[in-house]
Amino acid sequence: MSLLSQKITEYISESGESVQSLAEMGNINRTTLQRVKSGERLPTRAFFKKLTRVLRLSPAEEAELETLLAIAQVGEGTYANRQKIIELIETVSELTEYKIPFSKELRQREGAQKNSESLPIMQIVAGEKQVLSLIQHCLDGELFTSPTPTVKLAIPYGFQAVYDYLFLQLMGNKKTLNLQDVLSLRREVGDTGADPMLGALKHLIALTLLDNVNYQSHCWVQQSEKAGSGPEISALFPYFILTSSAVITLSRDLSQAVHYQDPAFVRLYSDSFAQMLESTQPFILESNDLFKVFDLDRNFKVEVIVEPLPCFAYYTDRELLEAKLNKDFPYYEPLLEAVDRYYNYFRQVSRGMLNVFSLKNLRQFMEDGSLVYPEEIYHLLTPIERLTTLKQIRDDLFHDRRSLFALDDDKLFLNSAMEFIYESTDCLRLILHYKIKGRVVYKTIELREPGIIAAFKEFFISLPTSEYVLPTETTLAEIDALLQEYQPAFMSATGTDPNFTKNLVESPPLGL
Repeated sequence: MSLLSQKITEYISESGESVQSLAEMGNINRTTLQRVKSGERLPTRAFFKKLTRVLRLSPAEEAELETLLAIAQVGEGTYANRQKIIELIETVSELTEYKIPFSKELRQREGAQKNSESLPIMQIVAGEKQVLSLIQHCLDGELFTSPTPTVKLAIPYGFQAVYDYLFLQLMGNKKTLNLQDVLSLRREVGDTGADPMLGALKHLIALTLLDNVNYQSHCWVQQSEKAGSGPEISALFPYFILTSSAVITLSRDLSQAVHYQDPAFVRLYSDSFAQMLESTQPFILESNDLFKVFDLDRNFKVEVIVEPLPCFAYYTDRELLEAKLNKDFPYYEPLLEAVDRYYNYFRQVSRGMLNVFSLKNLRQFMEDGSLVYPEEIYHLLTPIERLTTLKQIRDDLFHDRRSLFALDDDKLFLNSAMEFIYESTDCLRLILHYKIKGRVVYKTIELREPGIIAAFKEFFISLPTSEYVLPTETTLAEIDALLQEYQPAFMSATGTDPNFTKNLVESPPLGL
């Protein structure tokens, strides 16, 4: 018996009614109810709604039963993965939407200065709690006493407490931290779920979004215990944390640590960390070079893209690109060729691509004609260009020419700062673009760990049938409403021929 059937049995018992009487009152099949109660089958959505009504469940009880139904349908691991991805999306959206003011000064914990000065050259601690306390004191000393605090981490993805502590200390702080890490995505025997890594990903991205953290991140995936399978420098204490004056080495299970305040050890581990950076690839890349951010010079095939606007590449031909790219931009010609080639991949190669977008961001696009690129490289789209694009999106959706779906913005908060690109070459790219003091910042997180990629792919593919995506009819109605709202004002302001209005929407509006 599943948790869902157990809870349904409990609610039926609390109702004081029999299966027969509930079936009659709810106009539902008694045999089906009995089989759902015993766990022999899962209820359909319509049956589930009837059952919750006849059981007179409170909103909280119904929500709990909804969760249990989702777990029963996809499995506990898959459900947990989906929730972690939703948390990641909403965390990134919130941190890029609402900037945290610098309002607090860093304070060292009482006794930390005295304890730091009296520590021996080498100190050994045991127990996870003691290890974490030692790390916190070491980080506090670096953040508080160093004029340019620098921390270098070579730790596994599972030790999120370190990243959490740095995030809490730096969030809203006037101090600036130079942070580098080589993140170990080493999988333990039997560790087949992506859940821990998805949790770590949220913490890492949140940290890199703080304005006062200069973050350079690399990673490696170690799949076995074989020598040379990863850049470890010690079998007994393979992980370490390095500051400007100290080193903490950590055991594989993070239950033991050795703290060194010896300059020779600091130099040794600094050299080892530099070698790690050279032998690994960037995990989080910050750059305003669009060639690097979008990797424009390569061949690819995109299967899924989740982004603020419907895939703009589908609606941009060479003529429009030449008109909209700023010809005064120093690299106009190579950028034009690269973007045209990149967009053409979407138009020709990725026709079967799943595209999920946000209506809220589509409305903002209709307001200002702004895309996600730095404004110095392109001209904003004119009102007529916006209307034409919206009309094309509407027709593609109406005629089912593309796998195009709109998010329910009330249930999943996706702002204009991020887009996910899943490629069939087993690569997932998360591209962030947001403004800091009027400057557009780009960051690319390229994921190639199979477990993480599989979890994201499953989540993306599940979106069209989930509660987070609007029905096609609702999406069409929302786009029709946008057309009716902006069309008259745009036509009047530009003095466009009224005949353009007649031909703007080829397909009949829903409900009109």
